[in-house]
Amino acid sequence: MTHSVSSLADYDSELASIARMLTHIRDSARALDAQALEYCVDLALQAVANEIRDRRDTVTGADLDFAPRVLQ
Repeated sequence: MTHSVSSLADYDSELASIARMLTHIRDSARALDAQALEYCVDLALQAVANEIRDRRDTVTGADLDFAPRVLQ
């Protein structure tokens, strides 16, 4: 299966948008002290970050350096 350059760029752009969105949601959950939501969003953000790293792409503006919090 072949991919065009524009479709690969679109995919990279979508991953970056998803990472930024999840980062915003995680930060909002943290501000609201919604630990369960923050934990779930951390897992989703970690999956996106892994996909980005697997593709060896860098995303500017997305905070991908995080440690998921442990639910108490």
